[in-house]
Amino acid sequence: MGPRFGRPPARAYDEYLKAYSVAMLPGRERENLSYGGKIIMPPSALANLTDLDLESPWMFQLRNPANPAASTHAGVLEFIAEEGVVHLPYWMMKTLRLNEGDPIRITGTELPKGKLVKLQAQSVHFLEISDHKAVLEQALRNFSALTQGDIIEISYNSIVFGLLVMETKPGGEGISVLDTDLEVDFAPPVGYVEPERPKAAPPSTMASKLKIDLNSSTPGSSRPASSLGGGFAGAGTGATSVSKGGDQWESFKGKGETLGGRKTKGRGISHRGVEPVPQDSKIIRTDKNKVMSNSDLESDTKVPAPLNLPFGLTRRCCPTRCIWRFG
Repeated sequence: MGPRFGRPPARAYDEYLKAYSVAMLPGRERENLSYGGKIIMPPSALANLTDLDLESPWMFQLRNPANPAASTHAGVLEFIAEEGVVHLPYWMMKTLRLNEGDPIRITGTELPKGKLVKLQAQSVHFLEISDHKAVLEQALRNFSALTQGDIIEISYNSIVFGLLVMETKPGGEGISVLDTDLEVDFAPPVGYVEPERPKAAPPSTMASKLKIDLNSSTPGSSRPASSLGGGFAGAGTGATSVSKGGDQWESFKGKGETLGGRKTKGRGISHRGVEPVPQDSKIIRTDKNKVMSNSDLESDTKVPAPLNLPFGLTRRCCPTRCIWRFG
């Protein structure tokens, strides 16, 4: 076979630098550097990336040479650091367990575009933010990549909030959050306690509506007579009786009342007597026998005469006439 012509395979960027926090960067403090996910690299790094002909945006894997398990991912913001130095956000220094001036290994990598990320706030104060979506959208503009297991930091109203990256999709080492539709899910913050649901009120009863104390045993209450004073509501003549235990009890002699407070008719209620009528009244009293005499017949007083109808006589009436029928 002849010689193979074409472009040689691209080499990956891999370099060791000294790590410092962005607070050590000369000039005024820039908040977007401290609370973001991008690093400041030296100008020589830009020259190397250009020579390698790597496509931008550039993504890097950051590792602690003394602790290979400590790693994360980041993008690059500027190339203005001193030669041999790289500046990282402080939260990234803590993730990599690095002190100021410790060596760090930076390797070029490719990350898939993120579809979903699940975050957990490390303080319940994060719930006091009224619009979490708007705050997070603004904060993620300072990030190029997210790594599962990292605790990133954002700032809102001069308050720093830590957010644990619990889950990323697609899964793997990390995801890119540049130019992608990212779905964000929130887990309950650390220390959050679900409030207890209020117990449902018991259903209202007629006694509760009328404010009746069912536990009261005072005479005159609206409870049944059988529960007042240990008495019995059985009918009787009012005589004293003796129970099985030898105690004396007396049948109820009071008056009953409705729930509305009205007195009831029945036993124990005295009825109004028959009103007397004058002697010369034409009213015939049914409680006294009327004796007819000759003087009554000769007087002008009209009294009904006895019919003396045979047994079995019945009367059937119609709207226009009465028909008498003999049995």
